[in-house]
Amino acid sequence: MEELIEGLILNEVDYYTHLITGYSRSPESLKQLAEIIKKLKQKNPQLIYVCDPVMGDNGKMYVPEDILPVYRDIVVPLADIITPNQFEAELMTGMPVKDLDGALKVIEALHQKGVKTVVLSSTELGDGDNIVAIASSKGEQYIIKMPKVDATFTGTGDLFAALFLAWSYKTNNNLKLTLERVIATLQNIVQDTYQKARAKQPTGKMPRALLELKLIQNKTVIEDPSVAIAATKV
Repeated sequence: MEELIEGLILNEVDYYTHLITGYSRSPESLKQLAEIIKKLKQKNPQLIYVCDPVMGDNGKMYVPEDILPVYRDIVVPLADIITPNQFEAELMTGMPVKDLDGALKVIEALHQKGVKTVVLSSTELGDGDNIVAIASSKGEQYIIKMPKVDATFTGTGDLFAALFLAWSYKTNNNLKLTLERVIATLQNIVQDTYQKARAKQPTGKMPRALLELKLIQNKTVIEDPSVAIAATKV
């Protein structure tokens, strides 16, 4: 990674407007990444860095535990936008999320680290039929519900982070509209993926191969999603 970045610098192609990072299992790579972000922000102080601190879900970490302090203390303070799920936000703050008030306290703790926009991409604050996402920026907070689908998909968190970056840019940082369009896109893709999988296997647990997110097939949805669920101001 260090050699690649050095090559970009030597060839004077190290000017970027946006940067997004996701899954990593290596604390050392994350530390190196932090140094790269600092260099890129020196080159362009207006660079927007989006950090998806991928560490785990449903109460379990699926990366080494020593990656947590690197995210918490080194990488996240460099971010302009972060998109953790509830479990990851709890890990980074040491604070539980039992209700909306608890979620807002966790979000504020992450703002205190210097992050301008904090998005809890999924929480268990909804009822049995819904997952809840919460976004906060510039003193505004919005909450939105997402209907649950009876399947487990890989990559929805990655897609959420990428969509949030794209729509933040396209809406000129309109938090409500960004959140609504992200969720609209996700819902359409997840529902379409599920329906196509069920068409091939009507009953029983579906294999992962059938649940690969149908991104290419939903190109038009990604470009222009139809918003059916409104975000509510907290």
